[in-house]
Amino acid sequence: MRRTPLSYRFYSTLGRLAAPVLLPRLKRRFVARGGEAARWPERLGHDPAPRPEGAVIWVHAVSVGEMTSALPLIDALRAERPDATVLLTTTTASSADLAARRLPPRTVHRFAPLDHGASVARFLDHWRPERAIFLESEVWPIQIGALDCRGIPLALVSARLTERSARRWARRAPSLAAWCFGRITLLLAQDPETARRARDLGAPRVEVAGSLKAAAARLPVDDAARRALSKAIGPRPAWVAASTHAGEEEAVVAAHREVLAAHPDALCILAPRHAERLEAILPLLGSLRIARRGAGEMPGEETQLYLADTLGEMGLWYDLAPLVFLGGSLRPGIGGHNPLEPAAFGCTLLTGPHTDNARAEFERLVADGQARRVEDAAELGRAVGTALAAPGPLRHENADADADAGLAARIAKACLSLG
Repeated sequence: MRRTPLSYRFYSTLGRLAAPVLLPRLKRRFVARGGEAARWPERLGHDPAPRPEGAVIWVHAVSVGEMTSALPLIDALRAERPDATVLLTTTTASSADLAARRLPPRTVHRFAPLDHGASVARFLDHWRPERAIFLESEVWPIQIGALDCRGIPLALVSARLTERSARRWARRAPSLAAWCFGRITLLLAQDPETARRARDLGAPRVEVAGSLKAAAARLPVDDAARRALSKAIGPRPAWVAASTHAGEEEAVVAAHREVLAAHPDALCILAPRHAERLEAILPLLGSLRIARRGAGEMPGEETQLYLADTLGEMGLWYDLAPLVFLGGSLRPGIGGHNPLEPAAFGCTLLTGPHTDNARAEFERLVADGQARRVEDAAELGRAVGTALAAPGPLRHENADADADAGLAARIAKACLSLG
């Protein structure tokens, strides 16, 4: 890593000096958010298991949404390189739980190393990947520098770079930005705007390839669970509040109270983004009569809110209820979640104003009449009530439910062509 900028050396040194204080705090946060304490050493690059024989391809997807997008890419990589093991890394407990259920053969999951020199070095010493593929917005200076030093090609695919993020890179650390983006071997952008911003920041090879969200197959649905829940819910009007974050459950509860005033038998299925937040969510539900999926309970006639505090069942909720509010969008700083997942079930979508993570997808769905934006809890309640009272079905029979199967294969071939 010759001629590294001063900003990189400062970042690296600061991380090394702060490690004795920061690492214990990060471990406590990891465990508090549902991570197994026994797996914390993975974040420091330690791995007691032997490395698989043969080539290893490292794919990094930070959390559940990115991991879901990575699955068709992993399938495509395995089809092209059946001799190789795919190493998938993520950073959240929920993504690790999902990986345990959905990863194909010759694919292993580990927690990603922290962007800390010693941790990254231990990780790369053990796994010795032949190439690395990061998803969306994962630009970490130490990881990028270590890959570059070892001559390991790096592709950033389904890349997403907002105007705000690009501006922060350019203003706060222009030399570090140029150094980091200049060492990304191939950047495959979701859209032309991301491509332009990446070039401006110094990425040498940039192409527009689209979002891997469009390559994902429809979320799985357990048929037996669907039959049982459909019988329990019956003909009641139902709507889903999906992938909600802190600060949004209060808005959902307020909206559902407004809905109940006009539709006393309505059922809200609340599926928070992070099920481990259960203890923080329960006090927010107030006097609503609830049942909990995580406790094995079924919604009865008196149930007003069904708390879907489980993982890997989002397809089930989209299949049961045709009206979906997609969270991560009412408060700034998250950017919304993938609307193509509920859209694949033909659901009518409601979203808050903050959807930078999937702006193009939301704009198309709004233009097609399948999605509508709301500003706050009051508007959400009115929108749900209006939709439930409207004549005709809420499901869109003309929904674009077909995945772009060729997209993952094209991206996989582009990544595998890097030498």
